[in-house]
Order: sequence, then structure tokens, then C-alpha cells
Amino acid sequence: MTKRVFFLGAGFSKAIDSSYPLMKELTDDIECKIEKSSVAKHYGEIAPLIKQDIEALLTYLSTDFPWKTETRKYANLALYEEIIRLISEQFSSLARESVKNNTSSTIGENLAQYASTHLDECNFITLNYDLLLENLLLSKLERINTEIGFADFYKYPMAWIGSRNHSGTFGFTTYERENKPNIPAILKLHGSANWFWAGINPSDVIYYRNWNRNEETNIDMGLKPYIIPPVMDKNAFYNHIAIHALWQEAEKLLKEADEVYIIGFSFPQTDLSVKYLFQSALRKSNAKIYVVNPETEKTLRVNYDKVFGEGNRNVCYDYSGISEKDYTVTERFIAEKCEI
Repeated sequence: MTKRVFFLGAGFSKAIDSSYPLMKELTDDIECKIEKSSVAKHYGEIAPLIKQDIEALLTYLSTDFPWKTETRKYANLALYEEIIRLISEQFSSLARESVKNNTSSTIGENLAQYASTHLDECNFITLNYDLLLENLLLSKLERINTEIGFADFYKYPMAWIGSRNHSGTFGFTTYERENKPNIPAILKLHGSANWFWAGINPSDVIYYRNWNRNEETNIDMGLKPYIIPPVMDKNAFYNHIAIHALWQEAEKLLKEADEVYIIGFSFPQTDLSVKYLFQSALRKSNAKIYVVNPETEKTLRVNYDKVFGEGNRNVCYDYSGISEKDYTVTERFIAEKCEI
């Protein structure tokens, strides 16, 4: 049995559904919404160059630079919290629309079909907030067992948000996990658009939402979205025990993997946590690493060589660059490597 780990960046979701934004598109989308919000005035006072990139903007807002007055710090915090809310809301809305309109592509359907027939071989590690992968896998796995839900993918004991009002079971699911088939892990290292918490202590309960008729519209009242923001230094946001557990499980899966598929991620050098995760997990590994990315091999190697070493023969770029026959690289990868 070949153990396969899919490591997913924003480019994966974009390949599956074009309505999902990359960083530049997310920056533009959030800017339009901020300008209509109650914090628009303070947003207008921030230097234009800082606002060109949402990563730079959130880094500026969340960092206690020495020249900031107390008044500016509180104003920055308010703007920061509003942007996080808008990001979470945008990906939540995209997830609901995707399910409602059934907008998933053939690429996504084929990947989900492959994973559902190779349950013991596939696991997923993702940096994305969206629920695209969960919904794709759920559509296939519900045919095996109708009781499978989001919580089964997360591999960490979270509470269904409905338990705030009901006597729902606190934990993985409403019945024993051993009654279920093996479910692929979806380790969301940067949180998720359907995760919420009180935002006070690193051991606060993380609740997950399904957005179905069993959940009241305002069931998340008083809670904050649990997502790790796109800032240049994310270390300050990795202190929750759930995130510790998920990153540790991610390292374990990478260590055990025979093949690792990195889809839609270019290893930006500011993301040191991900860089060191791979270097630590694969230091004694002979796993084959497949790079699935529309950028050219020459461009990708600028960052990949700094992670895996220059000329590493275990890194395969066969699925990088522009594809032939109008295939996207992700589509060609799924068709060839996942035997669809």
C-alpha cells in the first residue's frame, strides 16, 4: 500500500473552482467590503502601499510597532478583527454557494472519487480556510455511510456548534467512531471558515459549523472565526492546543508518506513554519515529491530548492508549467497520477 499525502495551497481551490480567490483577488475583494464598513475611515488613513497586499496589511495591523500610539493600536485592532471576520465570511459564503449550485468541477469530482476508493492510502494537509475539499469528499463518502460529517475529517475532538443550545454530544461525532470506515484526514493548519472560538485562551473549545437546518443562524454569536491570518510571521497565532496537535499530526503523516503531492503552493520564503515542517518531517525520508503548479519549473525552483535542496532527485516537476491540450496541470495530474 502506497501512503499518499496531498498538501494543498490556494492554487488547489482555484483549480477546482475559479470563484475561489488567490491572494491578490482576496486583497481586492476585502478592500471593497472594508470601504463599506464601520472601520472605513481608519482604513483610509493607512498608507496605500501597505494596503496593496492583505498579508502586509494584516501584519502591520497586528504588530505592536513602537511608534504606534495607544489610540492607533486599538483602531488597528478593530480593523484587523473586521478583516478576519470578512475573510471568514467570504469563504463561508463560497462554501454554501458551491453546495447550493453544485459548482464543483470534474477535477474535484475525480479527486474525491479517487480518495473515496483509496481510503487507507490518502490524507490531506491544507493551508486553505475553505470547505471545498470537505464537501467534495463528503459527497462521495456519504454513499458509504450517511452519518459521516465534517468532524470526521478533522481528527481533533471539536464540538458541533449546535451543542451550545442543545444537549448534543461534545466530541468527534454523535456516535462511536469505530462504527465508521477509515476516513481521510483533512488537517487544516491555518484553521477553517467554519471554525469558531471565544478567542481568549489557547485551550478554548473550537466549534465547527455545518450550516444546515439544525443550526440557528446566530448560533455563533459571541464567538470569533478561528483562522490563522495571512500575515508574514504566523508564529504568534500557533499557540492553540488544537493547532499544535494538527501540525504534529501533519509532520507524522509526511514522515510516513511514500508520495507527497504539493498542489497550488509555491513555498513563499515568509512562510517559515511550512518550510521547516517539510524539512523536519522529510529529513530521513525517500518520499517522492510531486509539484503540481501552473508556474514554470524554473520559477518554482527558486523557492523549492531552498526547502528540499538544490537538484533533489526526489522532487518531480512533471506537473508544473503550462499543460498541453488545454489541460490544467491539476487536471492532468489527477487524470494521470490518480488513475482517473
